[in-house]
Amino acid sequence: MDYVHIFFYITGYFTSLIFVFTCHLIMHSTDSDESLAFQNRADDRFFVITTLILPFVAQGAYLFDVYYYHTHSALSTGYEGLLSSILSVFVYLQYSVPLRSRYLLFFYHLFLWILSEIGTIGHIIFYSKKDDIFHIVLYSIWATIDLIYFVCLIYCRVFSKHRGLRVFMPIEQEHLFHFISRLEIILAIFIPVFLDTRLITLTRDNIAFYILFDFFAESYHCFRGVTIKATLYIFVVTVTASVATEWIHIVNHEKKYEIASLILELIAACLCYSLIMMQFFPSNFITPKKRHVKKVLSTSLTTQMSDNYTDDVNSQTSVCYF
Repeated sequence: MDYVHIFFYITGYFTSLIFVFTCHLIMHSTDSDESLAFQNRADDRFFVITTLILPFVAQGAYLFDVYYYHTHSALSTGYEGLLSSILSVFVYLQYSVPLRSRYLLFFYHLFLWILSEIGTIGHIIFYSKKDDIFHIVLYSIWATIDLIYFVCLIYCRVFSKHRGLRVFMPIEQEHLFHFISRLEIILAIFIPVFLDTRLITLTRDNIAFYILFDFFAESYHCFRGVTIKATLYIFVVTVTASVATEWIHIVNHEKKYEIASLILELIAACLCYSLIMMQFFPSNFITPKKRHVKKVLSTSLTTQMSDNYTDDVNSQTSVCYF
């Protein structure tokens, strides 16, 4: 048994301990710990548990795919990263997990980050044995970005809980079903690609990004300022370019397009994390009160213009033209 097998066996044991401990915290927390940000979700306990568990399922799938690829890479089975690519969207949605206890939030995000780093380190160890410098650097950057995101997420959700920061783009029940319906369409296209033995398709986040920019766009009418709007536009363009170069690689099997797609996907991840961080800050959103005032002013202005136009018409009709 080599060191890779030992590493993944230890990882599997550690993952199971983390999952059991987290479930224990969740199931034995008080009602105030499990309360939701919005009252209309408070009675849907199944939705609460689902949103809590799915990110762990996604990270578990990521670890499984890493282990499977590095232990079966010589067999050319065609399966490398299908399961984790499907579920990766739920990892990005952990920012809206319905927990209010800062203690629970800290350990929840910490455990998810640990699982992510374990999988990434597994990739780095494997590619180090093959002296693949590009993938070593790529996954090292991924690990660094995930660390920065974890620190920012902990700051916004745990240590700045009483400083006006909150989730402005929460996940509702209908979003969960919308994600699943979109995945069904995407899978019909990507499953033949993932099962093609001529291609190595490790975990890719483009599927998650494709679903997420549609989700973020639903809140576009609430965005205030150029920064968050421009970030969303650049995010969409980057994801589109990454998917396009990936498909060119699938058709032509040219390495340069695969490298371009991986780099663009990394940039898209940075933009996605930036959008998630921006949505915590009230300055990037038009509050309901301001939207109401704006609507009232707009309605008042429209009514005034309509009245002025009516007066002008009446005055014109009262003039006698010879």
